[in-house]
Amino acid sequence: MKKIKALLYSQAKQAIPLLAKFFGANLLDKQATLAKLKAYQIFIKNGEEIIIPSAGVISTEAPVNFNNNEPVITSTVAVYNIHGTNKVKIFPYGGVKLNRDVLDMDFGSALFVKTLLKADKRTPLKCDVCIVLWSHEWGNGYYDYTYFIFAKILRIKAVMSDAEFKQAKIVYPLVNTAFEKELMTYAGVNAEQLVDSRKYNVTADSYYLANNDSWYFHNKHDLLVLKDKLASVKTPVVTGERIYIQRKGRRKLINEVDVINLLKEYGFTIIEDAPRTVAEQIAIYHTAKVIIGPHGASYTNIINCKAGTVLIELFPNNYYPDYFRYLATVCELKYFAIFQQDIQESHYRNLNEDMTIDPVKIKKLLDQILT
Repeated sequence: MKKIKALLYSQAKQAIPLLAKFFGANLLDKQATLAKLKAYQIFIKNGEEIIIPSAGVISTEAPVNFNNNEPVITSTVAVYNIHGTNKVKIFPYGGVKLNRDVLDMDFGSALFVKTLLKADKRTPLKCDVCIVLWSHEWGNGYYDYTYFIFAKILRIKAVMSDAEFKQAKIVYPLVNTAFEKELMTYAGVNAEQLVDSRKYNVTADSYYLANNDSWYFHNKHDLLVLKDKLASVKTPVVTGERIYIQRKGRRKLINEVDVINLLKEYGFTIIEDAPRTVAEQIAIYHTAKVIIGPHGASYTNIINCKAGTVLIELFPNNYYPDYFRYLATVCELKYFAIFQQDIQESHYRNLNEDMTIDPVKIKKLLDQILT
């Protein structure tokens, strides 16, 4: 059934550009988009090859890429300024059309199809300067928001004057979460600047755009700017040097009671899966020396760890993306991975899978790194 659904999805995706052309629009892919915007480019940081070291696994039962050094190419990121034209349209999903070309600024422009048969009843809003920030439906998660939306606004702000940034309207489908409000405050954005693209049809004299490229391997420039910005946040004092990060939703640890009993023998503090401010999360990770837990959004915060911190990531046997392993490399952490037995191919369709981790594997690793 999964294969049939994947086939149908692939065929539908291939038909989208043809449907767009029927309505007089060209859906550009990433390469064509960046070529189109070359004349408007005001900042760029090219990607680079980075070698992710093999993970410190304590069993041969691990994916091949985790057992070996892995070369990856990081994102190329840029900022663009379009002005002096009235041929720009911002869609409800945050996408941009320049003349007849629908741009791919983030991770595809398939959402454009949802605008074709709907009358645009949004309230018109005219401004001098706007920042078109995000154009993808996966923006309401803490990881995605931090590394793709918050990091992007920091990149754009750095190339604007303070006066211009303060007057700019920031346009995208707002996610209306507590972390959105808090992070935007850290970026120097006030609430009046934020404009929900689903409610307002914004036009401006000057448009700032920026791209996202790789889902997994962020440009080091963005990561260092992000790390520096979050390091300036005033945080409460947290004293747990060895912490276990719980998960209550998807990818939870089925035999968590056994694992927690083991970890308490080693002096671990159990961090419950509960709502926290960004500042509180920064504090937890900044003071920790050893962190263990199932793969999940909480690891967004490893950008706040000190160099040398030990990170132990627990995985099910069929979903094991390596973007936190990459982040651990950039942040100079000591990274280890433990997998559920019977390794299978990793696929995002399995991202909701729970896991069972043998406590013996955890004990063996802790004895290795804590003695």
